[in-house]
Amino acid sequence: MTLLHDRYLASHDRACDLVTGEERPVDQLGELFEPLDDERLAPVIELFEQGRDGTPRWIVAEARNGMQAAALSRRTAAAARRRGVVAVAVSLYQRWCDRLDEELFDRTLLLIGGFGEAVAPARAALATAASVSPRPHVLLTFRTSTRGGSIVREARAVYGASALARPVVTPEVSWPPDVEQHLRRGERAAAFARAGCHAAAERLFRDVAGALERRRACAPAARTTLTLAALLIERGRPGAAEERSRDAVRLAEAGQAAALASEARAWEAWARIDQGRLTEAESILRAVLLTAEARGARAWAAAGLARCLLWQERADEALAVAESCDPPPDLSPAQAASAGEVAVCAALAAGHVFVAGQWSRRAVEAAAASDDALAAVIAHSAHLRVLCAAGDLALAGASLAAVLDLARRAHAPLRATWARLVWLDALRRAERSQDAKPHAARLARVAGIAPPLLKRAIEARLRQGSGEANSRPAGAIGGESGRTPDGFEAVSALAPSLVHLSNEDAEDQVAIRRVLERVSRELNAGRIDLVSGAAGPVTTVLSVGSGVPTTVGRRVLESGVAVGWDGPGESREAGMPVRPGVQLLGALVGRWPLDRAIPGAARATLDLTAAILGPRIEAAQLKARHAAAASAAVPELVGLSAGMEEVRRAVALAARAPFAVVIEGESGTGKELVARAIHQLGPRRDRRFCDVNCAALPDELLESELFGHARGAFTGAVHDRVGLFEEADGGTLFMDEVAELSARAQAKLLRVVQQQELRRVGESFTRAIDVRLIAAANRDLHAEVDAGRFRHDLLYRLNVVRIRIPPLRDRPGDVAMLAQHFWMSVSARVGSRAVLTPAVLAELARYPWPGNVRELQNVMAALAVVAPVRGRVASSLLPAVIGAASVVTAQRLDEARDQFERRFIDTALAQAGGSRTRAAAALGVSRQGLLKMMARHRMSACSASSPGGSR
Repeated sequence: MTLLHDRYLASHDRACDLVTGEERPVDQLGELFEPLDDERLAPVIELFEQGRDGTPRWIVAEARNGMQAAALSRRTAAAARRRGVVAVAVSLYQRWCDRLDEELFDRTLLLIGGFGEAVAPARAALATAASVSPRPHVLLTFRTSTRGGSIVREARAVYGASALARPVVTPEVSWPPDVEQHLRRGERAAAFARAGCHAAAERLFRDVAGALERRRACAPAARTTLTLAALLIERGRPGAAEERSRDAVRLAEAGQAAALASEARAWEAWARIDQGRLTEAESILRAVLLTAEARGARAWAAAGLARCLLWQERADEALAVAESCDPPPDLSPAQAASAGEVAVCAALAAGHVFVAGQWSRRAVEAAAASDDALAAVIAHSAHLRVLCAAGDLALAGASLAAVLDLARRAHAPLRATWARLVWLDALRRAERSQDAKPHAARLARVAGIAPPLLKRAIEARLRQGSGEANSRPAGAIGGESGRTPDGFEAVSALAPSLVHLSNEDAEDQVAIRRVLERVSRELNAGRIDLVSGAAGPVTTVLSVGSGVPTTVGRRVLESGVAVGWDGPGESREAGMPVRPGVQLLGALVGRWPLDRAIPGAARATLDLTAAILGPRIEAAQLKARHAAAASAAVPELVGLSAGMEEVRRAVALAARAPFAVVIEGESGTGKELVARAIHQLGPRRDRRFCDVNCAALPDELLESELFGHARGAFTGAVHDRVGLFEEADGGTLFMDEVAELSARAQAKLLRVVQQQELRRVGESFTRAIDVRLIAAANRDLHAEVDAGRFRHDLLYRLNVVRIRIPPLRDRPGDVAMLAQHFWMSVSARVGSRAVLTPAVLAELARYPWPGNVRELQNVMAALAVVAPVRGRVASSLLPAVIGAASVVTAQRLDEARDQFERRFIDTALAQAGGSRTRAAAALGVSRQGLLKMMARHRMSACSASSPGGSR
């Protein structure tokens, strides 16, 4: 059987949909048409993107009926497949899991339960998937609701004591006489084990289990096999114990003993811990805690999870799990003692010696009451750990002798070896290296035959030597986990590293990002955002992590206080203001996915981070303001004509308003210059100004360039990419040549412009933005709408404020001033000190300038190249096309006279800088006479009044 497209299971020429069970010929699969991501799926998609190995999850969704549940299943499965997760229905996974092992190994699964179906098979499927691979599998089940379908919660997100409140009552079963006979043989095998006849006990357990299975007494066979697995673990054979535990799971499921199957899964995890396969064990134990109903199975799984976390040096998590577990009466004495020992180790690793002492005393009393030799060894071993951690070596020595004696009676040599490890650490911390040497030598002899985890602990002690072993207390199992501080101590221990990271890099943005990345790892957060409202609207200026954007930043900035710490509630976010002095610079907001609880030290850690990063954030904001001002800085809009005066007035009015602007004008008239002036004169001047040429934007790249994309959204998307709209968040986005956008591109732009929300390609949720949009076109957009080339609804959204820039040929009086402005710039760049003559300015004023201001700028640059270094620039150096503009083209005398007079007046006005008074004096006529000539030639619009013209 082969997996196709992560969606179909193919066998020969038929393929079965893993979610719906629909069959079709392989050659008719064709192209896959899958529904787009739904915003309601954002929490579960966040789990896909931020899952961790060893942490299976169970999500419960609400649906009104089966049809709505099926639709939600299809959308969730499509979203999962786009992120590399294989979606499969629970019923199909149970049927084919054995044949799919190779195909699905090391793949994350989305197991989907059916609407109205029993939850027990779904729980068993999740446990099976967790035992096959430690990937972060997700189970999705449904419950009936009168509301709309949605992802609502994680099942049993917190493993509290309340989850163990309801015991599971196992009904009494009467077995046939032959089965009863084999059950009595099983009791005899247990007696052999207690007497130390382990080989005989193992053979008898195997024989009894096989006989019971043949008689279809599956539940007793599973219990017998599980007892054998526990015996093998005590004998230091965790590999064989794992195999027997899996057999017990199979038998328990065949006998419909769900509680026994969950307990067998937990034993399988304990065997994997002894082999050092900690992530795999954690995956199984978390799955059991999510899915098991029996108190005993959940308590045993919680104890195993705490032990697994201790070996991973995650003492805080281990202590939280151990505190939530109160061993129920249906655990065996040895299991209850083991759970107590793990709790003691977790308390010692967290530095709570007094609490560990109370728990160890309780475990010793319980073991004495049970009269179980193995339980007594385990309980006294826990007491030995407490005494060694407290430094009372006199009492600890006596306790060690008692443990060794009890281990001999219980025939548990491995327990004696663990006790010697604890005692070795205590002697080395007390600097009694000579006393420690015999114990180290004895442990060295045992290391060769010890199981993997014990062997690792022994080899670590042998490598440490007498002078290095006192760096860690013997708090955790095997003495290998040291104390991990929590609360205030955890924050205090984190502070030096955060200060070091903050000062390590000269670049403010890099230093802030590194600190937030470290804090995100410490707090196990899915995302941390730095939100700021300085010099503009509230925006996310820096983000670490992925997933759904945070939303409480605005509330933090509005109130100036921490938000989201009142209680767990429904929110997964919490924020802390950044206020190094009296000025509120921003807010640090953390978000945790559904499967992660907000750590207890999160508030203090974010508060510390805000204090450390305050100066760097302030410096980064100041630098950003300077960079934004430099990027949007514009020279004065040069020109004294009435047309330019109207443009300057419109720019000043538009800058004060927050609405979209459309700038129309021919190519080269300076539309981008006007856009930058609007940004620079407005309240967003300290935020970014981004620009894009729509004519150069292909349709296939439009969404990615403007809106960004998520990692894996398409071939080549190897990392997340921020689009131009997000880059301009809080600032201004200038879209040049917007009329060149295709109809498809215009449609995609509509919602962003109207709702100020966008969705990256490949994401299922929207991101709120606040962008000032300025569009420019070299054609009349209303005419484009009439011609059917531009959407009228998009024009209505863009054309709130309209500015039209007149072409240069309509304002010849501005040519001389613009020419002088450009000449000063280009001559300085080439090192020329030459000056323009009035003849040059007159020639420039007579030219119609089809390329507008951009053409004039290029002509002045070309003139600076050929002009002398000093002296006066002659008109003969101008390009031939400009000199040809003075040639008379009229055929009649009256037309030629009019043409000459018009150009003569234009030249005089250009030389006078637009002043009609000075131009009239140069022409030898009165000012009124000049005005009459201008009116006769209809030049009033061309040389309209200006500050100089009124003189």
